[in-house]
Amino acid sequence: MASFKAKPMSRQDIRKMAKAIRLKCGLEGTHRVPVCSFFEWIMDKLFPNFEWEVVPDYTMSEEGVTFSGANKINIRQDVYVAACHGDGRARFTIMHEIGHFLLHGPSRVALCRLAPGESLRSFEDPEWQADTFAAEFLMDYDLIQGMNYIQISEECGVTYGAAKTRIGKLQGRWIM
Repeated sequence: MASFKAKPMSRQDIRKMAKAIRLKCGLEGTHRVPVCSFFEWIMDKLFPNFEWEVVPDYTMSEEGVTFSGANKINIRQDVYVAACHGDGRARFTIMHEIGHFLLHGPSRVALCRLAPGESLRSFEDPEWQADTFAAEFLMDYDLIQGMNYIQISEECGVTYGAAKTRIGKLQGRWIM
């Protein structure tokens, strides 16, 4: 079984990165990050060689794809339109792809073969890392303290499921 393995990163490392980017972009006190604006304009300002493309639905089955070596992200058109209309899942998807772009450049991901029965540890899993980045960026740790999942969902523009998962992580059911 072949799998991608990223350099290990803890939730705290990813949180620090998300907070640093929020600060640099003037979003440190913002509950509902303007995901489409961030994707369209801010990423271009932060990374001059960054390219993005909204592609027709029929051309790709994935909701989004990141080409780290090419500094490019493709987002399926239906996902992009939904994100621009505030859909929580679509907003999370775009931030997930941005997480891949930021965390998994060519020097941070290596193709590896896992031994039979061996599983990838979550802190080395690029998908876990990208999901964690999206959660940390969209639901800032300091801003959601004391909120329930409904409040987080409404204030941060994420799905109930994402907010419930985030609450579980904050309450110590998972490693913070």
